[in-house]
Amino acid sequence: MPQIEPSNAFSALGLEPAIVLALDDLHFVEPSEIQRLMIPAALTGADIIGQARTGTGKTAAFGLPILQRLDLAHSLQALIVTPTRELAIQVEAEMVRFARHKLARMIVVYGGQKIQHQTKLLERQPHVVVGTPGRILDLNQRGSLPLANMKFVVFDEVDRMFDIGFRDDVRKILALCKAPRQTIFVSATINDDIERMVHQHMTNPQRIFTAKADETLTNPEAVQYVVGVQPWDKLRALRCLIHHEQPGLAIIFCRTKRSVDKVAHGLCERGVNASAIHGDLLQNQRERVMRGFRTGKINVLVATDLASRGIDVHEISHVINYDVPEDPEAYVHRVGRTARMGATGKAFTFVSLGQAQLQTEIEKMINHLLEEYRIPGFTPSMEPSKRPGALPHPAQDGRPSASGEPTGGVSASLPATPAVDGYAPTSFTAPEPTLTRRPISGRFPTRRRR
Repeated sequence: MPQIEPSNAFSALGLEPAIVLALDDLHFVEPSEIQRLMIPAALTGADIIGQARTGTGKTAAFGLPILQRLDLAHSLQALIVTPTRELAIQVEAEMVRFARHKLARMIVVYGGQKIQHQTKLLERQPHVVVGTPGRILDLNQRGSLPLANMKFVVFDEVDRMFDIGFRDDVRKILALCKAPRQTIFVSATINDDIERMVHQHMTNPQRIFTAKADETLTNPEAVQYVVGVQPWDKLRALRCLIHHEQPGLAIIFCRTKRSVDKVAHGLCERGVNASAIHGDLLQNQRERVMRGFRTGKINVLVATDLASRGIDVHEISHVINYDVPEDPEAYVHRVGRTARMGATGKAFTFVSLGQAQLQTEIEKMINHLLEEYRIPGFTPSMEPSKRPGALPHPAQDGRPSASGEPTGGVSASLPATPAVDGYAPTSFTAPEPTLTRRPISGRFPTRRRR
């Protein structure tokens, strides 16, 4: 019978029948490479640094051994720390699914919710706590979440956790976990600097890296394109691309919160079922948007990098980088939202004049050349400041406008691109024009800020 195959495959890794039965229920047929390598190592209690492509099942790789090694007679044994609220919710939901035939109790804690409610949840003595660093430390300081006896500590997306904004919190959490423990750090991208830092908090860790030096860090099932488009044409090009591709579920990534709101509004005006998600939304708003996206009520999610590490929806068919990420590692996590667990997908990255170096850094990072793509039916327009009757650009120094997109500067002074159907230039290099300089002296009218 085909139902026996997953039992045999995962049983061979050393997992107990209750967990294997849950995996059967969830239709886990064959372990991924990271699961095949990490599960037996984690079952021995060893500290682990794990790296694998996005969408390959890292949550199961560290979560299943923890569930098996829990002593259900004692509470507060495992702590899983994530950089974002959305990822914490996702990890806790996965752990609940894996434990459906065990008596393990789990809760998730994060900012944006009433801390009194989470304190009451902790009074139920859970075995596993999943949460974000700030809320974990807050609950610990209030005495609601003691960490001294934690036997298992996991940091998911460890590269983000050791960013400047999280590094001190990570060290505080590790210092509070004083009991002998198993420590696991995992991510899709772990560079040498991160690896050196995490070694300080581990004991003889096993290094399990599944991405080989000559392989791409992104899923090979995701076809990756680069689209040449100037800043003033990006929203129109995006509408044209969505109209042509007709994605089932898509995520559009922008660099700033203001750009997210602008793009989501611009898409909704053209009848696209899109919603924005970023850090300025209230937590209940973020949860409502994510719930709508997971259930298919929302087809297009416009997000900052907040969402690049917190969405595990297998039906995502398209990822569009409206703003090319400045950090190549962010590109890996963005594109990793599609083509998950063997599915196929497409990723498009908009690149404008002057951003060729960012594209090059991404290609070097992922060890893969992005394929040039021409949007059918899209015709580039002349730069707004050069159109007949247009007023001069308000800025001539390359500073971003209120929308977060560049105005003026080098790109504004270049000759207008000819209107060619499906424009996708092979190069963005161009001689620098002479910039208009301000006079050395003299006053310029400014608006008083209120």
